[in-house]
Amino acid sequence: EVRQQQQRSAPAAVATSLAAQTMAMSIFFIMVIELCERTGYYTISSSKKSWLQNQGYSNSMSSSLSSIFGLLSYVSCFLGGWLAETPVGRYRTILALVSCYVVGCFVAAVSTHAGIESVPLYFLGTFVLVTLGSGGIKPNVSTFGADQLDPSGPNLEQKKETFFMYFYLMVNVGCVIAFGLLANICTSGLPPLIPKEDGFFFAYMIAGALMAIALAMFLGGTPFYRKESFQTNSTSVLKPCIERLWGCRSHLLGKVAIIGWALMPVLIVVSVVQAFIPSDALTMVSLLLDLICIGCLCAAHRSNAWMGKADAVTRCLDVVPVLLIGNVAFNVLYNAMSTTFYSQSCQMDTRLGSGADAMQLNGAFFNLADAIAIIAFTPLITRFFCPAFERITGRTFDYNLKIYAGVGAAMAAHLVAALLEFGRKNAAVLDIGSDCAPLQSDGEHVRMSGMSAFWMSIPYALIGIGEVLVNPVLQSVAYQGADPSMRSLIQAFNLFAMGGFPSAISAALTQATASLVPNDLNEGNLSMVYLINIAFGAVGCLAYYFLSGSVELQPDGQDGESKVVPPESTKQAITAPGSPEEAAAPRVLLGRRGPQHETKAAHDVEARAPEACQV
Repeated sequence: EVRQQQQRSAPAAVATSLAAQTMAMSIFFIMVIELCERTGYYTISSSKKSWLQNQGYSNSMSSSLSSIFGLLSYVSCFLGGWLAETPVGRYRTILALVSCYVVGCFVAAVSTHAGIESVPLYFLGTFVLVTLGSGGIKPNVSTFGADQLDPSGPNLEQKKETFFMYFYLMVNVGCVIAFGLLANICTSGLPPLIPKEDGFFFAYMIAGALMAIALAMFLGGTPFYRKESFQTNSTSVLKPCIERLWGCRSHLLGKVAIIGWALMPVLIVVSVVQAFIPSDALTMVSLLLDLICIGCLCAAHRSNAWMGKADAVTRCLDVVPVLLIGNVAFNVLYNAMSTTFYSQSCQMDTRLGSGADAMQLNGAFFNLADAIAIIAFTPLITRFFCPAFERITGRTFDYNLKIYAGVGAAMAAHLVAALLEFGRKNAAVLDIGSDCAPLQSDGEHVRMSGMSAFWMSIPYALIGIGEVLVNPVLQSVAYQGADPSMRSLIQAFNLFAMGGFPSAISAALTQATASLVPNDLNEGNLSMVYLINIAFGAVGCLAYYFLSGSVELQPDGQDGESKVVPPESTKQAITAPGSPEEAAAPRVLLGRRGPQHETKAAHDVEARAPEACQV
């Protein structure tokens, strides 16, 4: 009898083991894809400013274009998020856009060859194809990877947490490879193996080869992916959102909301144009459009009671103010790592050694301090600082406090950078041109100052600490605040709020302060730019306090699994107001005092709110 039981259980054990191996293989493929993609992306993003400066672009112009590169990458997140929720599906969306990414890397590599150096070809490869591919797959790869976890298996939440931890680790490993090695090869080569003039071409070819490997790995993993990963929607979940907003156009706040959403593509176009055509008028228009767009969206969606009963659409819109203000306040300061921090590093002593011919580091090398700070401080903050804070103060270190602390760390980074700039300007100017600094009128690079660029590791690391506190919190708000059927869409919006809006604002601010950041920083006032950024962060915190309002989050343990809407039930995925499912779960509110469970009285007040809008 025992033998018969063993014989009956053997096939089930084999099937379970096989399923576990298949899941491990599929996740391995996703991890390799993310590693290759981030290495390629950071190689290009960290070196484009230097290449453009070598082609004659000024310090401020190349910084503005760097911001536009980030803006376009995050704009593409909307395309990727939208396509994934249509009949195209996540799998085919990733496949198509990774292919576009591969072509873009190789086109960019060809454009930087010493015998070609074509600026139009470079813009086609990087600002069109790479941004389209990178941004398009960004909201989908991690979701597709998490889809490989069996929802019926044990310890699902722990497995998800482990997956995202290793996924984020791959991001930082790619960052280390790009900033630690390939970015330096771009500007200095790797003599005698790689001549200096071939540095950009070699590094970009490596980026292209890595993306080709990512494409091959993604295709190779197809037999291992769960069949549920290939499910698609018959219609886009964007349609109910548009219909709901348009149906409320008669209400004053409905008009304000429509203006805010309609301004988004306009400000994107204006931001791109003003980066290529410097104009004080365009700069002011761009900044004004940014502020009006953000203001309209926050004013309209701080409370969505005017839209009537709560449903999947209003729950997604509830998180809009928090995602906008939190991301903009932090990431405008974060963007300095690829603009002003980079310029300042490049005009400091970047040599490894003291000789005139010693190897020079690229200014982007010091982004390593940001990655190292993220890796080091993530466990310190979660395991030591947060519990210690709660023991001492008796208050939970909630979402809002993390946002304030993260923006505060970024403001501290700019203060330190301003102090370092005072020291750099007072240091002696060496008779050595910096390979990553702008070209002067005599065709030589700006001379470096006699102050070690390694001091810039401090502000870079402070930005990394802020990143640990802000970005995961806002991603969690986007995930928990959205209806399961719309999580990809709201995550795409969160990514745009993280990179699109801040990049547009950064590009406009860069043009507005161009006179303070000339090619030779000794002739400008970079410290004043940092003080302006600190003031921006302070205003952002104040706006977050007043505009964050109350955001509805999914309670812990409820519907934690990412959901793909079946083709025949796209509209049915929206929970009906007043249904037993909605009434059974107490909502969690993210207000000025952080996550709180909604009281019955508050819910009753909302339930009695007049329906100002009928759809």
